[in-house]
Amino acid sequence: MRRTLIALASASALTAAFSGFASPAFAQAPPPQLPPPGTPNQPPPGPPQQYQPPPGQYQQPPPGQYQPPPGQYQQPPPGYPQQPPPGYYPQQQPPPGYYPPPQQPQYYPQQQPRPAPPPADYVEPEPPTHAPKFSLWVGPRLDYMGFGFSFYRNANGTSETTGQLVGNGVAPEIDIGVRFAHRYAAFVFYEHGFLLAGHRFDGETSASASTDFYGVGFRFLSGDVDSVAFASDISIGKRVVTVKNNSETYSMSGLEIFRLGLGAEIRAATLFTIDPMLSVSGGTLNDTEGTVTFAPNQGDGSTRPPFTGGKTLDDARPYVMLSLGVGVHFDVFGK
Repeated sequence: MRRTLIALASASALTAAFSGFASPAFAQAPPPQLPPPGTPNQPPPGPPQQYQPPPGQYQQPPPGQYQPPPGQYQQPPPGYPQQPPPGYYPQQQPPPGYYPPPQQPQYYPQQQPRPAPPPADYVEPEPPTHAPKFSLWVGPRLDYMGFGFSFYRNANGTSETTGQLVGNGVAPEIDIGVRFAHRYAAFVFYEHGFLLAGHRFDGETSASASTDFYGVGFRFLSGDVDSVAFASDISIGKRVVTVKNNSETYSMSGLEIFRLGLGAEIRAATLFTIDPMLSVSGGTLNDTEGTVTFAPNQGDGSTRPPFTGGKTLDDARPYVMLSLGVGVHFDVFGK
């Protein structure tokens, strides 16, 4: 019983506390009275009220009216004021006498000029190698040479072979002429050969021999004259063969009717050529000059040549001379 009274007192105190803090603004309206069961729904008494949506919410049209789907154009009714679209602001005309301020010129940063490229060194192209049409043709030549066959017939009827009087040797030569029409050259030449003494002078330390050949020649080139051409030349001149022993000198001379050379002309530069060549020549020696003493103990008993002192070699025999060498020639003042 006592506990019941304490509970009622506590409930009364709480009710009084809430009643003191409550205000009319926060007073709740009494719940509406529900119609008795089975009564049809009827509007509340009084004038009909239109539905007002809460402020800020989108108003839906009443049901039963046609709403076009979003995105379709809706023709406004006649007299409906046209509203500009959102964000549209009508263009305002400036008042009379108003002039817009002048536009400030726009300045762009000035680009720094590019430095000029360094000047390129002009290298003159090397002129192509070619054979000049005209030039002064000059140059030396060196041959290794040797004689063959016989010079004359002895009194006993035997042939005096070339090896009895002279041996092999080397012969430098100098040529001077003119080149014309690229392929032709006419020249004069002089050749001096340093030879060994022949078998008639075996054991004689002071014995020596030599030969001289001088005359005129003509050269013809075929093929590519600007690089490597086939060269052929023919010469004619006087041949002199000389032998010496101690203080005596004996020489034989005659016309060498031909010397035919076959080789190549290699143009190393426009005005310079290299000319390897093989030559063969022949003739007879008819004239003599002086005399010479052979070494003792000759097999046929001869002590000197049978034709001496300017006598003519009445029984002269043809000889052959072979040479192999190379020359270099310059086309001076070539054009």
